[in-house]
Amino acid sequence: MHFAYEGFTHDGDRRCFLFRAIEQSASVSTFSIEVDLALFVQNHVPVQEGPTFCLQLLTSASLAGQNCLDGFRKYRVVGEDLRPLLVERERKAAENALKKASHKTFRRPQPAPTNFLVAGKGH
Repeated sequence: MHFAYEGFTHDGDRRCFLFRAIEQSASVSTFSIEVDLALFVQNHVPVQEGPTFCLQLLTSASLAGQNCLDGFRKYRVVGEDLRPLLVERERKAAENALKKASHKTFRRPQPAPTNFLVAGKGH
C-alpha cells in the first residue's frame, strides 16, 4: 500500500493532514490525521515535519495490519504518538555528540607575526 499526501486543512489550533492510500487492488482510501499544534510546539516539532510524521504513523499502522490502519481513517494525534519521533531525535543527537567528541582536533598555535615592532626599538 502506498500513501500520497493530499494537503492539509487548518482550523484554529488544529491542522488536519490528508492522505490517500492506493492499494494494489487499485482501491483508494482516504485518511485524515488531526494534530493539535500546541502538541508540536511542546515537543519542538516543526509544523513542516507534520506530513512526514503522519506518513510514518500511517506506514507503521499499515505494517501492523488492516485493523490497525482502519483506526487512522479519521485520527487525532496524542502525545504518545510523538514518542518514536522524540526517541529517534535523542538517538541522533547522542550519535552526533559522540562523533563531535571523537573528531575534536587540537589547533596548533599560530606562529608569531614576523613584522612587528619591539617596544623601545625604533626604526
